[in-house]
Amino acid sequence: MCKLCTDHGRGETWYLNFENYLFRKVFPTLEGQEAAKAKMAGTFADTEWRYAEKEFVRNPTYLRQRASSGAGGQLVTMEEALRILALAEEATRREDSLVVVGHCPCKQVYRGARDYTCIGFGMPVTMAMEIAYGRLPKEGLTEFGGAEWRTLRHGIRKGAKVPLTLDEAKGLLAEWERRGLWHLVVGRGRLPLIEAICNCERPYCTWWRYRDALGINDYCLKGHYIARIVPERCSNCGACQEQCQWGCIHTSVWAQSTSIDLTKCFGCGICRAVCPHDAIEMAPRASVPTARDLW
Repeated sequence: MCKLCTDHGRGETWYLNFENYLFRKVFPTLEGQEAAKAKMAGTFADTEWRYAEKEFVRNPTYLRQRASSGAGGQLVTMEEALRILALAEEATRREDSLVVVGHCPCKQVYRGARDYTCIGFGMPVTMAMEIAYGRLPKEGLTEFGGAEWRTLRHGIRKGAKVPLTLDEAKGLLAEWERRGLWHLVVGRGRLPLIEAICNCERPYCTWWRYRDALGINDYCLKGHYIARIVPERCSNCGACQEQCQWGCIHTSVWAQSTSIDLTKCFGCGICRAVCPHDAIEMAPRASVPTARDLW
Protein backbone atom coordinates (compact mmCIF):
# COMPACT_ATOMS: atom_id res chain seq x y z
CA MET A 1 0.00 0.00 0.00
CA CYS A 2 1.13 3.55 -0.67
CA LYS A 3 1.53 6.09 2.14
CA LEU A 4 -1.75 7.86 1.37
CA CYS A 5 -3.62 4.54 1.56
CA THR A 6 -1.96 3.73 4.87
CA ASP A 7 -2.79 7.15 6.30
CA HIS A 8 -6.24 7.73 4.80
CA GLY A 9 -7.57 4.53 3.24
CA ARG A 10 -9.02 2.83 6.30
CA GLY A 11 -7.95 -0.52 4.86
CA GLU A 12 -8.56 0.25 1.18
CA THR A 13 -7.30 2.51 -1.60
CA TRP A 14 -7.61 6.03 -0.18
CA TYR A 15 -9.39 7.58 -3.18
CA LEU A 16 -11.98 4.78 -3.36
CA ASN A 17 -13.14 5.30 0.22
CA PHE A 18 -16.47 7.13 -0.07
CA GLU A 19 -16.16 8.79 3.33
CA ASN A 20 -13.21 10.78 2.02
CA TYR A 21 -15.55 12.69 -0.32
CA LEU A 22 -17.96 13.87 2.38
CA PHE A 23 -16.98 17.23 3.87
CA ARG A 24 -19.21 16.81 6.91
CA LYS A 25 -17.95 13.27 7.49
CA VAL A 26 -14.32 14.38 7.48
CA PHE A 27 -15.22 17.46 9.57
CA PRO A 28 -18.24 16.36 11.66
CA THR A 29 -18.30 19.25 14.16
CA LEU A 30 -19.17 22.89 13.53
CA GLU A 31 -15.82 23.88 15.02
CA GLY A 32 -14.00 21.54 12.65
CA GLN A 33 -15.95 22.85 9.67
CA GLU A 34 -15.12 26.45 10.55
CA ALA A 35 -11.44 25.57 10.98
CA ALA A 36 -11.44 23.81 7.59
CA LYS A 37 -13.17 26.80 6.04
CA ALA A 38 -10.50 29.13 7.41
CA LYS A 39 -7.79 26.81 6.12
CA MET A 40 -9.43 26.70 2.68
CA ALA A 41 -9.52 30.47 2.58
CA GLY A 42 -5.87 30.61 3.53
CA THR A 43 -4.97 28.08 0.85
CA PHE A 44 -6.57 30.17 -1.89
CA ALA A 45 -5.18 33.44 -0.59
CA ASP A 46 -1.66 32.23 0.19
CA THR A 47 -0.81 29.39 -2.19
CA GLU A 48 -3.17 28.44 -5.01
CA TRP A 49 -2.72 31.74 -6.85
CA ARG A 50 0.97 32.29 -6.09
CA TYR A 51 2.56 29.18 -7.55
CA ALA A 52 5.40 31.09 -9.17
CA GLU A 53 6.54 33.04 -6.12
CA LYS A 54 9.82 31.94 -4.61
CA GLU A 55 8.75 31.77 -0.98
CA PHE A 56 6.17 29.12 -1.85
CA VAL A 57 7.37 26.92 -4.71
CA ARG A 58 11.04 26.95 -3.70
CA ASN A 59 10.68 26.60 0.05
CA PRO A 60 11.12 22.91 0.92
CA THR A 61 10.48 23.47 4.63
CA TYR A 62 7.11 25.08 3.95
CA LEU A 63 6.12 22.50 1.32
CA ARG A 64 7.06 19.55 3.53
CA GLN A 65 5.00 21.05 6.33
CA ARG A 66 2.07 21.46 3.95
CA ALA A 67 2.39 17.83 2.81
CA SER A 68 2.50 16.57 6.39
CA SER A 69 -0.61 18.57 7.29
CA GLY A 70 -2.96 17.29 4.62
CA ALA A 71 -1.78 17.94 1.06
CA GLY A 72 -1.11 15.02 -1.27
CA GLY A 73 -1.83 13.53 -4.66
CA GLN A 74 -1.56 10.35 -6.71
CA LEU A 75 -1.74 9.53 -10.39
CA VAL A 76 -4.72 7.44 -11.49
CA THR A 77 -5.85 5.78 -14.71
CA MET A 78 -8.89 7.04 -16.61
CA GLU A 79 -10.98 4.14 -15.29
CA GLU A 80 -10.08 5.10 -11.73
CA ALA A 81 -10.72 8.78 -12.46
CA LEU A 82 -14.25 7.91 -13.55
CA ARG A 83 -14.79 5.88 -10.37
CA ILE A 84 -13.57 8.86 -8.37
CA LEU A 85 -15.99 11.18 -10.15
CA ALA A 86 -18.85 8.75 -9.55
CA LEU A 87 -18.07 8.89 -5.82
CA ALA A 88 -17.84 12.68 -5.96
CA GLU A 89 -21.19 12.88 -7.76
CA GLU A 90 -22.81 10.67 -5.12
CA ALA A 91 -21.35 12.97 -2.45
CA THR A 92 -23.10 15.94 -4.09
CA ARG A 93 -26.43 14.20 -3.51
CA ARG A 94 -25.74 14.08 0.21
CA GLU A 95 -24.23 17.52 0.63
CA ASP A 96 -24.66 20.92 -1.02
CA SER A 97 -21.62 20.53 -3.28
CA LEU A 98 -20.91 20.41 -7.01
CA VAL A 99 -18.55 18.73 -9.47
CA VAL A 100 -17.11 21.50 -11.64
CA VAL A 101 -14.50 22.07 -14.34
CA GLY A 102 -12.31 25.08 -13.72
CA HIS A 103 -9.07 26.45 -15.12
CA CYS A 104 -5.61 25.13 -14.23
CA PRO A 105 -3.74 27.67 -12.07
CA CYS A 106 -0.44 25.92 -12.83
CA LYS A 107 -0.75 26.67 -16.53
CA GLN A 108 -2.02 30.16 -15.79
CA VAL A 109 1.24 30.90 -13.97
CA TYR A 110 3.76 28.99 -16.07
CA ARG A 111 2.25 29.33 -19.54
CA GLY A 112 0.19 32.48 -19.18
CA ALA A 113 -2.97 30.79 -20.49
CA ARG A 114 -6.23 29.57 -19.00
CA ASP A 115 -6.84 25.91 -19.78
CA TYR A 116 -9.99 24.43 -18.25
CA THR A 117 -8.72 21.00 -17.28
CA CYS A 118 -9.15 20.85 -13.48
CA ILE A 119 -12.14 19.03 -11.99
CA GLY A 120 -13.02 20.21 -8.49
CA PHE A 121 -15.43 18.89 -5.86
CA GLY A 122 -15.76 18.31 -2.13
CA MET A 123 -16.28 21.92 -1.05
CA PRO A 124 -19.83 22.91 -0.07
CA VAL A 125 -21.24 25.47 -2.49
CA THR A 126 -21.77 28.13 0.17
CA MET A 127 -18.11 27.93 1.19
CA ALA A 128 -16.88 27.85 -2.39
CA MET A 129 -18.75 31.06 -3.22
CA GLU A 130 -17.43 32.78 -0.12
CA ILE A 131 -13.76 31.82 -0.12
CA ALA A 132 -12.70 30.76 -3.59
CA TYR A 133 -12.39 33.01 -6.63
CA GLY A 134 -13.65 36.05 -4.79
CA ARG A 135 -10.50 36.00 -2.64
CA LEU A 136 -7.96 36.35 -5.44
CA PRO A 137 -5.36 39.02 -4.66
CA LYS A 138 -6.31 42.43 -6.03
CA GLU A 139 -2.76 43.48 -6.83
CA GLY A 140 0.52 41.95 -7.92
CA LEU A 141 2.05 40.05 -10.80
CA THR A 142 3.42 36.54 -10.85
CA GLU A 143 7.16 36.10 -10.93
CA PHE A 144 7.13 35.15 -14.61
CA GLY A 145 5.06 38.10 -15.81
CA GLY A 146 1.64 36.46 -15.78
CA ALA A 147 -1.68 38.28 -15.83
CA GLU A 148 -2.32 41.00 -13.29
CA TRP A 149 -4.70 39.53 -10.76
CA ARG A 150 -7.24 42.34 -10.78
CA THR A 151 -7.58 41.88 -14.55
CA LEU A 152 -7.66 38.10 -14.24
CA ARG A 153 -10.52 38.25 -11.74
CA HIS A 154 -12.95 39.49 -14.41
CA GLY A 155 -12.47 36.50 -16.69
CA ILE A 156 -11.63 33.68 -14.29
CA ARG A 157 -14.98 31.90 -14.61
CA LYS A 158 -15.14 32.05 -18.40
CA GLY A 159 -15.03 28.51 -19.76
CA ALA A 160 -15.89 26.82 -16.48
CA LYS A 161 -18.43 23.99 -16.51
CA VAL A 162 -20.85 23.93 -13.58
CA PRO A 163 -22.02 21.35 -12.80
CA LEU A 164 -20.10 18.60 -14.62
CA THR A 165 -21.94 15.35 -15.38
CA LEU A 166 -20.31 11.93 -15.52
CA ASP A 167 -21.03 11.58 -19.23
CA GLU A 168 -19.34 14.91 -19.89
CA ALA A 169 -16.42 13.93 -17.68
CA LYS A 170 -15.85 10.69 -19.58
CA GLY A 171 -15.49 12.56 -22.86
CA LEU A 172 -13.23 15.21 -21.32
CA LEU A 173 -10.91 12.67 -19.68
CA ALA A 174 -10.50 10.80 -22.97
CA GLU A 175 -9.77 14.05 -24.81
CA TRP A 176 -7.24 15.13 -22.18
CA GLU A 177 -5.47 11.76 -22.30
CA ARG A 178 -5.03 12.02 -26.05
CA ARG A 179 -3.51 15.46 -25.47
CA GLY A 180 -1.03 13.89 -23.06
CA LEU A 181 -2.55 15.10 -19.79
CA TRP A 182 -2.33 12.82 -16.78
CA HIS A 183 -4.95 12.53 -14.01
CA LEU A 184 -3.83 13.40 -10.46
CA VAL A 185 -6.31 12.98 -7.61
CA VAL A 186 -5.51 15.43 -4.83
CA GLY A 187 -6.29 16.68 -1.37
CA ARG A 188 -5.33 20.34 -1.17
CA GLY A 189 -4.39 20.51 2.47
CA ARG A 190 -7.39 18.90 4.13
CA LEU A 191 -6.79 15.17 3.71
CA PRO A 192 -8.53 12.79 4.01
CA LEU A 193 -10.96 15.11 2.17
CA ILE A 194 -10.49 14.54 -1.59
CA GLU A 195 -11.08 17.72 -3.57
CA ALA A 196 -10.00 17.49 -7.20
CA ILE A 197 -8.65 15.65 -10.20
CA CYS A 198 -5.95 17.77 -11.81
CA ASN A 199 -5.35 16.97 -15.47
CA CYS A 200 -1.96 18.39 -16.29
CA GLU A 201 1.46 17.67 -17.78
CA ARG A 202 5.09 17.68 -16.82
CA PRO A 203 6.18 21.23 -17.84
CA TYR A 204 3.46 22.90 -15.75
CA CYS A 205 2.22 20.69 -12.90
CA THR A 206 3.35 22.23 -9.63
CA TRP A 207 2.59 19.03 -7.72
CA TRP A 208 5.04 17.18 -9.96
CA ARG A 209 7.57 20.00 -9.50
CA TYR A 210 7.48 19.54 -5.73
CA ARG A 211 8.43 15.89 -6.22
CA ASP A 212 10.92 16.36 -9.04
CA ALA A 213 12.78 19.42 -7.75
CA LEU A 214 12.42 19.03 -3.99
CA GLY A 215 11.95 15.28 -3.51
CA ILE A 216 8.59 15.58 -1.70
CA ASN A 217 6.99 12.49 -3.21
CA ASP A 218 3.65 12.78 -1.40
CA TYR A 219 2.51 15.51 -3.80
CA CYS A 220 2.67 13.18 -6.82
CA LEU A 221 2.79 9.50 -5.91
CA LYS A 222 3.02 6.87 -8.61
CA GLY A 223 -0.26 5.15 -9.39
CA HIS A 224 -1.57 1.77 -8.27
CA TYR A 225 -1.32 0.48 -11.84
CA ILE A 226 1.59 0.13 -14.21
CA ALA A 227 1.80 -0.01 -18.02
CA ARG A 228 2.88 -3.21 -19.78
CA ILE A 229 3.37 -4.02 -23.46
CA VAL A 230 1.34 -6.83 -25.07
CA PRO A 231 4.05 -7.99 -27.55
CA GLU A 232 1.82 -9.82 -30.01
CA ARG A 233 -0.20 -6.65 -30.64
CA CYS A 234 2.64 -4.14 -30.68
CA SER A 235 3.77 -2.74 -34.06
CA ASN A 236 6.67 -0.72 -32.55
CA CYS A 237 5.21 2.46 -34.01
CA GLY A 238 6.66 4.63 -31.24
CA ALA A 239 3.43 6.48 -30.42
CA CYS A 240 3.59 5.44 -26.78
CA GLN A 241 7.21 6.55 -26.44
CA GLU A 242 6.36 9.96 -27.81
CA GLN A 243 3.42 10.30 -25.41
CA CYS A 244 5.24 9.12 -22.26
CA GLN A 245 6.38 11.94 -19.98
CA TRP A 246 8.45 9.80 -17.62
CA GLY A 247 11.07 8.52 -20.07
CA CYS A 248 10.26 4.91 -19.30
CA ILE A 249 9.37 3.65 -22.82
CA HIS A 250 11.96 2.71 -25.41
CA THR A 251 11.28 1.65 -29.00
CA SER A 252 14.18 -0.01 -30.80
CA VAL A 253 14.11 0.19 -34.60
CA TRP A 254 17.06 -2.22 -34.78
CA ALA A 255 15.50 -4.87 -32.51
CA GLN A 256 11.92 -4.17 -33.64
CA SER A 257 10.73 -4.09 -30.04
CA THR A 258 9.19 -1.72 -27.51
CA SER A 259 9.86 -2.01 -23.79
CA ILE A 260 8.74 -0.23 -20.63
CA ASP A 261 11.03 0.28 -17.65
CA LEU A 262 8.60 -0.70 -14.91
CA THR A 263 10.71 0.95 -12.22
CA LYS A 264 10.20 4.34 -13.90
CA CYS A 265 6.56 4.01 -14.94
CA PHE A 266 4.18 6.27 -12.98
CA GLY A 267 1.07 4.37 -14.04
CA CYS A 268 -0.81 7.31 -15.57
CA GLY A 269 -1.96 5.36 -18.64
CA ILE A 270 -1.63 8.18 -21.16
CA CYS A 271 0.62 5.98 -23.33
CA ARG A 272 -2.28 3.54 -23.71
CA ALA A 273 -4.53 6.32 -24.99
CA VAL A 274 -2.52 6.77 -28.19
CA CYS A 275 -1.67 3.13 -28.95
CA PRO A 276 -3.33 2.28 -32.29
CA HIS A 277 -3.33 -1.48 -31.65
CA ASP A 278 -4.47 -1.70 -28.01
CA ALA A 279 -1.03 -3.12 -27.18
CA ILE A 280 -0.67 -1.59 -23.71
CA GLU A 281 -2.42 -2.89 -20.62
CA MET A 282 -2.51 -1.48 -17.11
CA ALA A 283 -1.54 -4.07 -14.51
CA PRO A 284 -1.77 -3.69 -10.72
CA ARG A 285 1.52 -2.38 -9.34
CA ALA A 286 1.28 -4.96 -6.56
CA SER A 287 1.62 -7.72 -9.21
CA VAL A 288 5.01 -6.43 -10.42
CA PRO A 289 7.74 -7.35 -7.87
CA THR A 290 10.30 -4.85 -9.22
CA ALA A 291 7.85 -1.95 -8.91
CA ARG A 292 5.59 -3.04 -6.07
CA ASP A 293 7.03 -0.69 -3.46
CA LEU A 294 8.12 2.15 -5.75
CA TRP A 295 5.72 5.01 -5.02
